[in-house]
Amino acid sequence: MQQILDDIVIADFTQLMQGGWAAQKLGDMGADVIKIEPPHGEPERQVAFAGEFFDGVAPGFLAKDRNKRSVALDLKSDEGRQAALDIIAEADVLMENFRPDVMERLELSYEDVREVNEDIIYVSASAYGSSGPYVERPGQDLLYQAMTGLTALTGRADDPPTPGGTVFVDEHSATLIAYYTVSALFHRERTGEGQKLEASLLDSAVDFMCQEITFALNSENEPKRGEKMHGHHMLNPPYGIYETADSYLALGYSPLPLVAETLDLEDELDTYESQAELYEYRDQIHDVIEAETRQWQIDELVDHLSAADIQAVEVAKPGEVADDPQIQHNEMIIEVEHPNGGTFQTTGFPVDMSETEEAVTQRPPELGEHTAEVLAELGYDDDKIAAITGVNDT
Repeated sequence: MQQILDDIVIADFTQLMQGGWAAQKLGDMGADVIKIEPPHGEPERQVAFAGEFFDGVAPGFLAKDRNKRSVALDLKSDEGRQAALDIIAEADVLMENFRPDVMERLELSYEDVREVNEDIIYVSASAYGSSGPYVERPGQDLLYQAMTGLTALTGRADDPPTPGGTVFVDEHSATLIAYYTVSALFHRERTGEGQKLEASLLDSAVDFMCQEITFALNSENEPKRGEKMHGHHMLNPPYGIYETADSYLALGYSPLPLVAETLDLEDELDTYESQAELYEYRDQIHDVIEAETRQWQIDELVDHLSAADIQAVEVAKPGEVADDPQIQHNEMIIEVEHPNGGTFQTTGFPVDMSETEEAVTQRPPELGEHTAEVLAELGYDDDKIAAITGVNDT
């Protein structure tokens, strides 16, 4: 099948999760993502997870840099900047997520770039935005979780503010960037007009918290965490996490009377007449349900609840995800060629399209692996490539 973006070229100056994952999503749809890195490589290449690298390569880089070609350029040199401009001139999209003044200092701002490519879609992502009181501040995912209420609402009432178990804000921002980039390409297809897009991690965090912020701004009640492991601080039980004899159970937003009937708890749970009462006594209800779930083995309990059309699963650890039969059926764990040989496992493609497809056509690249290849496509001869790359054999 055709890949929907197979004629789109991305000049990708991004790094880390916010930009790197956004660009990979476009590469998965067929775009030619030319990853322009400094001579020492983007920062993600140097970041270990839990102190580990996988065969010398950073796990985060492997997770979000497939389907890209790497070009190593010194953008502070005249030759490197010119090579970047030549790539940009042939591109449909430029993506960057440096601090707001970096591209201006490199003379690669939107205005600079439009001189060589008037119809470019210029995607600029940052921490807090391109202007405002925080524009000079450094940023990181945890900060935006804290600023927008996520840490204050995660965990139990007696816990300190608790961050999420992944970089929610970076991931949401990356998805938004990919979505709006494709929207801008559609607009250009209709009108012939390029444009500049600006995204920020802070704005993405606010967007991510849409329900909670809307409630807090329009209610006289401040959202509060419960004493137990409720699934959400504003939703009624049985939504939450419950201990079993050998594991933990996650119960979705199923009707409490149905759960009570299925677990033979009708006498204990048949006293609540309104949603307000359910919410008020959510901790007590949790204790009643958990006292029963502790008597069950997790597999038997999930089967028993699921047979009654109750939303129930075992709580999994990340390393167990690939063993889930539905995730296997959906082909959401795939093997990709490792830059240093062999393969590694990673996440697959979350949306199926009937007439187009996503695919891995390029393993994560070694630093500068495609510099000579890309420059040759732009018409650079061997001598000029050697002068830029510092190598004589191209």
